[in-house]
This record gives sequence, structure tokens and C-alpha cells, in this order.
Amino acid sequence: MSAQPVVETRARKTVRRDARRLAPTRLVGGTLVVWLLLAVASVAWWPVYRGDAMIVAAVTAVVFGTLVALVGTVLRLPTAVVAVATIAAFALTGVPAAVPGQANGLLPTGPGLVDLFAGVALGWKRLVTISLPVGSYEALLVPYFATLLVATVTAVSVATRASRQELASIPALVLFAAGVAVGPSRLDTSIATAVVLAGIALVWALTVRHGRRAVAVANTIGAPVHVARSVVRPALVGTGTIVAAAVVATGLGLVAPPSTARTVARTDIVKPFDPRDTVSPLSGFRAYEEQGEADRAQLRVTGLPRDGFVRIATLDTYDGVVYRVGGPDGSTASGTFERVPTSVDVRGVRGRTARVSVTVEGYRGVWLPTVGDLERVDFTGSAAERERGAFFYNGSTGTGAVVGGVGAGTRYDLTAVVPDQPTDEQLVAAQPGTASVPAPRNVPDAVRDTVDAYTDGAETDGAKLVTMVQALRRNGYVSHGVDDDRVSRSGHGADRLQELLTSPLMIGDQEQYAAVAALMADELGFPARVVMGFAPGGDSGAGAATTDGTTTFRGSDVTARIEVDTAQWGWVTINPNPTVRDIPDEQQQTPKPVTRPETVVPPPPVQPLWLQILLAVLPWVLAFLGLVALVLLPFGVIVLIKRIRRRRRRRAPTPRARIVGAWDEYRDALVDRGHDVDRSATRREAVVGAPGEGGAGLAALADRSVFGPSDADGAAADRMWAATDDAVRSLAAGRTRRERFRAAVSLRSLRLGDVARSAGSSVPRGLSGLGRSDRKGAGARGGAGRPGSRGAA
Repeated sequence: MSAQPVVETRARKTVRRDARRLAPTRLVGGTLVVWLLLAVASVAWWPVYRGDAMIVAAVTAVVFGTLVALVGTVLRLPTAVVAVATIAAFALTGVPAAVPGQANGLLPTGPGLVDLFAGVALGWKRLVTISLPVGSYEALLVPYFATLLVATVTAVSVATRASRQELASIPALVLFAAGVAVGPSRLDTSIATAVVLAGIALVWALTVRHGRRAVAVANTIGAPVHVARSVVRPALVGTGTIVAAAVVATGLGLVAPPSTARTVARTDIVKPFDPRDTVSPLSGFRAYEEQGEADRAQLRVTGLPRDGFVRIATLDTYDGVVYRVGGPDGSTASGTFERVPTSVDVRGVRGRTARVSVTVEGYRGVWLPTVGDLERVDFTGSAAERERGAFFYNGSTGTGAVVGGVGAGTRYDLTAVVPDQPTDEQLVAAQPGTASVPAPRNVPDAVRDTVDAYTDGAETDGAKLVTMVQALRRNGYVSHGVDDDRVSRSGHGADRLQELLTSPLMIGDQEQYAAVAALMADELGFPARVVMGFAPGGDSGAGAATTDGTTTFRGSDVTARIEVDTAQWGWVTINPNPTVRDIPDEQQQTPKPVTRPETVVPPPPVQPLWLQILLAVLPWVLAFLGLVALVLLPFGVIVLIKRIRRRRRRRAPTPRARIVGAWDEYRDALVDRGHDVDRSATRREAVVGAPGEGGAGLAALADRSVFGPSDADGAAADRMWAATDDAVRSLAAGRTRRERFRAAVSLRSLRLGDVARSAGSSVPRGLSGLGRSDRKGAGARGGAGRPGSRGAA
């Protein structure tokens, strides 16, 4: 076996041994970087918990995980022992940190340990079937605590023990990915967080890699290397490239964000409660007005705000037969019901807080009556535990449901925010909002005709909405079709609404008026939905019975209203129902069919064809240019670095240094074009077999300037650079465009320069660019250097 492979094998073993050496800087530096990575990765979990309990669990997991890993590193414990120690730390600290409700101070309890270890397997499924944030509810902190503890032990162990320290970034990336997977479907976690995490991992990997190379060079030459040149400078160059790419990627993400919600674990699970499996509550509206139910107590509510409205359900999907919840296929936001662990996030709702207590009397159904935008619910009845686990809530519609239903004896306390509502005068200035609701289907033709007739003369969208609602109130009459009421068919299918709008007398009740008003608002461009619930006195104006602050809602207090989404106030509740009044005799009425008014609407201005084409193509062009910029950015950075290097060489402080710099520029051009140049070769040896012209002359001129008896002057340096430029241009002769591009962005000369600088960092200043023989010749001066002596190649 030759001596060279033996030396290389020993050098590699020495490098690995040095990389695993227990240095204080390695222990402290690796641990701090791991902490930084884990802290950034934990940001993805914040939307899941959003509470102080998560911070306590995070600090506990990181501290004890680091302690286990460092003890294993210092004592050289095997992996199996470290794993056992990790499980012991999990059992000792997991209950106080992740299941605080089951802890005995700082000590675990038996039930707490059962919940802790069960949470490792079952907590993930429960976490994606419950609404966010969950805080410290039950044992739902266990998935995060366990993942962070294992990630900390693994990452710190790799960073302080393994020869490849950069692999310690992987546990943090796994932690981040898990947080995104169990997080909300909306993009709460900023794109910048993912970019920062990846950037820190890449920068650390670059720094560690250049550090290993520096150690390898030092072991090879038997002398220390210059840390700033061998580690810091290459790491900074790589960091600059990463930062530039991150800025471009983040900018593209902000300019062209995803148009749909992201797909995460909670979006693909089987829904625990599907509203499409239940009957629409609006179809049973007339049942509350039947004899025996109209005067029967349904709910007793304490703390209800003045003119308060108790919501049963919000219905946003019309199919021509009935208004229901959840969209045609259950995929809309209103169709997703989740468990509420502690509270609902209502930070974006402007209004007044209400604390209401509800006792169910005669009411029956799966829908839980609520007030305003629910923030918290606490069941207090005899079946509170069952109802607590069976309660589901939809935040987009403010609708609650209890699987199995509620009935007499159900009691609960609500904390909610009652949103501020605009007046009719303010509503005139409203503009349609951007909320997404399912498009109504099989809408009767009379809806459009009536909208045109009612809003003729109104100019703004808000004015049309207010005018339409006022016309319904003015022209309609209320009848439930029971007892002595005027005949009025129930239901709100397309045929019933067509009959309501085209009859000589508009007769119906809140079921029909709310349904037709929602369809008319949608015709005007406002996202709209129907809300069924209880109001004091329904819409008769009589008012519900109130005693000692407790309001008793009876069957006759049932009503239905609409909500429209506006750009200024969000969802606004509107009452489209006429007041109860005497219905005139139909024989005294002359049928007044609704016809569409003949109005001359000027056509919209037509944009020039070139402008239409430009507006259609511009987004695609910008996206393409951004993508091209992202792809070409690394190559541009390489070319820029070479430009800066050439400029520094050409502007060297002495003529001799400029001449040596010109030779280095030619040598780098040879290397980038694939010519093998040995580091120990003389200049004349380096140009043997080199492509192009002028290489031998450059080598001779450089040798005369370096080893000649007299100092070089500025004219000689200018001639050297002119000859170098001609020689470099000759290297491109006969080359294809692709070959010239590859040479321009080649990293071979940059890597060669790093190694040469590392090898020369321990040599006196002025000789670092020379080979061993060059140093001898330069030390002799005055012509002692022989021609063709070994120079920096």
C-alpha cells in the first residue's frame, strides 16, 4: 500500500476525532444553536395552544431534555441509556408541565401519569378534532411536550457528540412540521417563520462545514489556519446568498399568497358532527306556533342584554327546498364543527361582553341556544360532563350543537361578545363584504323582479339593501296559519317564496320573510344567511316575560332574521319582518304583479384591447420574472464575488502584488474552465497543456517580477494585466455559450482560493501566495530564485 492513502486515512480519522472532542465551545455553541432552532420551530405550535401553559411546558421540556443530553455526552453514555433517561424525565416532569390539572404541586399523580402516557398515543387524534386554541385543556399539551422533549434530547446529543453537527437541525424541522400539521387550516404561522428556521439551519450547516474543512487543512499542513478567512468569510458569503434567496422567496409568498386554505390533519379527518345529518331547524318553525307550544316556556335566560337575541342556528345554504347548515357537500366553513376546549378566540369582534345563564325548559333539539359570538360555555346541569364532551361549535356562523341533543334540565353559562350594529342611516353607506357562503340554488324568478322593483332609484349598494328591507316590512303581513290567522302555507321552498312575492297580499311569517330577504340580499351582492332564534315577543312587539332579570322565552317568541356581510362592520343582523297588524280583505286589493322596471343602463366603459391583454398577462409575467430571479440569484452572487476578487487584485497596493494578482486571475480562469492545476506546481508547470494562448508568457513575466533582481514598476503591472485579459479571452475561443456560462459560475477557483489561503495563513505576510520553493527564492532575493521555481499555481 502506498504512503499517500495511509496519510489521507489517518488525516480523516484525526478530523473525526477532533470533531467529537469535548470542547466547551462545542458544548455551549451547539446547545445554544439547538435552543434557537427549537424556539423558532415552536412558533408553529402557538396557534394550537396560545397560552402560558405552553410556555411552561416548553421551558420544562428544553431544560430537562438538555440536561439529559449533556449528561449523556459528558459521560459517554450509550443511546439506550439516554433513551431510558429521557423516558424517566418525561414521567417525572410531564404531569406538572403537560397535565397540570392532575398534578400534586410539582409531583405527578397516578391518574396524571395515566393521562400523560395515554396522551402520547391518543392526544394527537383529539388535538385535530377540537377547536383552537386548546390551552391546557385535559391532556392536550402532551403531544407538544413529548415531541419537544425528544427533539431536544436528540438535537443536543447530535450537536455535542456527532461528527456531523448540522444534522441536529433535523429534530427542529420535524417539530415545526408537526406543529403545522396539527395547526389551524388558515395560515396563522407566518411564511417568514419557516424561512427563518430554514435559514438558521443552513447558516449553521455552512459554518460547521467550513470549520471541519479548516480543521482538516490545519492537520494537513501542521499549523493553525486563519479562522476569519477559512470559516467566517465563507460562512458569511453563504449566509448572504441564503438571506437574498429568503427575501425573494418571502416576497413571492406575500405577493402571491395561497388562494385557498391549506390542507392539514384537521381538514382531512372524519367530522365528529355533520350538520347535514340533522333536519333544518327552520323547517320546524311553525311547530313553535302550534296550540300548546306557543305559550309553553322554552328557555329561561338570565343576564340577556337589552333587545337581546338568542340564536338557535345560522343557515347559509339554500337549495330551493330549505335553508340548511353546512353547504351542499359539507366542505364549507359553516359545515365544520369542532369541540371547544376552553374558549373561542373573539379578539377580532368589536362589541360588549355579556355573561348569560340559560336553563332549558320545553326546548328540544341538537342546536344549543347561544347569544352573540360565543367565547366560553360552562355546563352546570346534572349531565354537564356528558354535554361538555358532546358540545361542538362553528366559529364562522356562531352556531353550537350538542350531539345527542339538549332538553329539560340542561343548564349552562355563556360568556359572549355581542357585536356592535350599525343604524339604518349608517347601513346606507355599506358595501358588500368578502365572506364566502354557498351560492343559493333554484332561486325563484320573483326574487330578482322584486329586487329590481324595490330598489329602483337607489344608487348605492347599501341604499338598495335598506330600501329592500323597508319595502318588505311595509308591504308584508304576518300570519302563521294557525287558529284564526289568515291562511298562510308553511315552508320556504322556491314555490312558496314565489307565491309570497306574487300574491295580491304578501302574507307569511318570519320563516318566509327571512328566507326571501336573504335571497334578495344575495341578489344585491351581499353575502347573506338566515338566523333562527328567540327574541323578546318574537316580532309582535309584545315582549317576553321578565322577572328578576330572568327572561322566559315561549314558543311565540320564535323568530328568524338575516345576517349580511359588509366591508365596514362584518356580519350585520337585520330584521326584515313586518310588524304584526290587521290583514285587509283580499277582495279590496287589486293584484299588482311585480314587473321589472325598464331602465336605461349605460354600458360600462370598454377598456382598450391592449390594456385588457396587458392586465391579463402582467401577473404571469411578474411571477415568471420573480421565479427567474430566484433561480439566477445564486449564479449572480458567484459572478459578483469573482468581480470583487478581480477588482481587489487589480487595485493591489504594490506593482508586484498587482502582477501576482494578474497571474492568480489567469490561474483561476484555467481552473474554472476545467484545467487541472496542482497546488504545488510552478507557474510554468501550471500552463503546460493549458488551452488558449499567452499562458507561458504570463508565467515568465510573473516569475521575472517576483524573483527578479529589481522591483517591478507600474508599467510592468499594466502590461501583465493587459496580457492576462488577452489570455483569458483566448480561453473562451471556440467554446459554446453553455461552456462559457459554466466557467463563469464555476466554484472551483473559489474553493481552491479558500484552501490556498488556509494553507498560507501561517506564512509571513507577502509569501502566502507562494509555494515552498517560491518562499526560498523570495527569501534569497537579488536573483537567488532560480527560473521556473515553484510558485503559487
